[in-house]
Amino acid sequence: MTLSMFGVAACDLFDGSCETTGAIGARYDEVGGPTGPLGDCTGDERGRDGGRQQDFEHGAIYWTPDSAAWEVHGLIGDKYEDIGGPPAALGWPVSGELPTPNGVGQFNRFQTGNIYHSPAGTHPVYGAILDEYARQGYENGRLGFPTSGEESVPAGRRTNFERGWIEWNSTTGAITTG
Repeated sequence: MTLSMFGVAACDLFDGSCETTGAIGARYDEVGGPTGPLGDCTGDERGRDGGRQQDFEHGAIYWTPDSAAWEVHGLIGDKYEDIGGPPAALGWPVSGELPTPNGVGQFNRFQTGNIYHSPAGTHPVYGAILDEYARQGYENGRLGFPTSGEESVPAGRRTNFERGWIEWNSTTGAITTG
């Protein structure tokens, strides 16, 4: 019998600092509860930008009715909050942390893009640049992992990768790679 059968994660009963319930509590249990990558809860679930969020020692779990409950933690979680969290360009998470197919890095999927963590750094890729990155084979393609987030360039936006770059032209919508 686990304590989560009662709808309250185990950490709640021992430290009394917070409760993890509902979809967020279920996801917390799925990823290992207090002994998983998130650690102990540090505050109660709260509303945020049309959804819900609960913070933990090493990250957070986010929930909306459309995206379900997903954890974002570690360096990916830090980058997600640094760029503005759910109301920013990536939107809400739609996956937990996943290994890249080549086994070299990790990534989380979000409504409009991904954040990658690899030896090349921790960087978001989204929108039309992500679409082209997908056509190029993601990190297994000729470009490798991202080495920057989106940056302004005279014609629009650019993301740099280990072996090249992708630019989006804000006037024409054209995508170029180099």
